[in-house]
Amino acid sequence: MTIKYEKEELLTIPTFRDLIKLTTLNRDVTDDDKLLNERDNSDFFYTAWDGDEVVGYVRGLTDYADVLYVADLGVDKAYWHQGIGRELMAMVDAGIGQHLHQVLLASEYAADYYAKLGFTKVPRGYIKQPQP
Repeated sequence: MTIKYEKEELLTIPTFRDLIKLTTLNRDVTDDDKLLNERDNSDFFYTAWDGDEVVGYVRGLTDYADVLYVADLGVDKAYWHQGIGRELMAMVDAGIGQHLHQVLLASEYAADYYAKLGFTKVPRGYIKQPQP
């Protein structure tokens, strides 16, 4: 199996929804407009492919000057432990993130994962949860 990585491969909304369901990301996948906005309004959106099947993605926002926010890093659970997440994050570094502050919120499943990629856990952040 050879995984291919793409920088500008836009996913259809049904494909994007199906991929999110295969990850452990806790995302609302019932609202097509929300998924469309997530896809189209990200400053970067990189994908991983096994043949014609998308198996991972990373997306986020940046000002291209100081800070980059990784909104999602998701890999199909069947493809975990194959370096796909690491390679997607390396694409972020190589593409735009190497000289920027990179920030993210890790899911409970990935709480220790990002330290392996060079991130430092910091206690001084805050989060305000969206209201239903």
